Amino acid sequence: MRPDIRALPPRDIALINPSNMKFSATSWNAGEGKLLLVPRNPVTDPTTGTTKQPVDQRISCSGGGFYDRPAGNAEYHPAHNHVHYNDYANYILEEAVASPQNPRKGSKTTFCIMDTTSVNTQLSGASAGPVFSLCPTQDPSFNKQGMSIGWGDTYGSHLAGQSLNINGLAAGMYRLRHVFDPKNLLLEMREDDNESCRLVEIGDGANGRYVADRGACATHPAPRFTSISPGSARHATCVAITAFGANLTPELRLGFSGGTGPLPSAKTTKFDSAGNYLTATVCVPKAKGGRKPQLGNSPVWDISASSFVTGDATNTLNNVFTVKP
Repeated sequence: MRPDIRALPPRDIALINPSNMKFSATSWNAGEGKLLLVPRNPVTDPTTGTTKQPVDQRISCSGGGFYDRPAGNAEYHPAHNHVHYNDYANYILEEAVASPQNPRKGSKTTFCIMDTTSVNTQLSGASAGPVFSLCPTQDPSFNKQGMSIGWGDTYGSHLAGQSLNINGLAAGMYRLRHVFDPKNLLLEMREDDNESCRLVEIGDGANGRYVADRGACATHPAPRFTSISPGSARHATCVAITAFGANLTPELRLGFSGGTGPLPSAKTTKFDSAGNYLTATVCVPKAKGGRKPQLGNSPVWDISASSFVTGDATNTLNNVFTVKP
């Protein structure tokens, strides 16, 4: 039951000063299992005297039990006053041209990995609340760190390390890329969704140097639904449904609208890796009225999904899910 670390686009892009740009970064877990890092005995480098904490990734198995595998190191960071997992993220700023020259790379950034951002708690196995909510604060001691299914770790633009030097860069358009797990230290369900990108304009205006977020680096096809099956459920029951469509990604949260009576809700959502369908359990609360359920005059619901990333909704399928007595 492996995790799947996905990269959300950079946000909160702004200048610290004319020479440095800051930004927020978010990774999140859309996998079948939690990301869990556990300690081994500390090791001291005889040359530098630096103490590092080797860590293992603990992977749960569907039949029960778990196994551990080496997954790099952690170390204490005085700037944040807690232990970080090393080499978790890489920030790259490069010219927005076909063959960029001399990209500005941030150092491979360390994270204290934890649940800070609820991305999609409809996912199968997702936790309703944060499980990994604290960072270890002692060196060389190390407590378990990780990321629950459906949750992300946001490093705000105000934190140390969330910046790149732009001194000497010519005015123009650049790509800001966030790459999580750049050394492939973590075992995941897939490795092709660890990077995100945002266009950034660096300019010299009448009031001095500026940076501006100019949107996504590439245009992605909009997610859409085409059908849902089955199209009904009785009140006070749950039913397994499949929603078909295209470009469906785990950041989407399924919703129902437009009907009357008890409101259906989705949970245990799973997404096809190709983005062509999702499966979910849809539950309908018990209606009022006892033997004569009060379903209203139109217990037929529309479905759509909203994206955590953009806030935009998919197309709406109208009158496709009926609640029955």
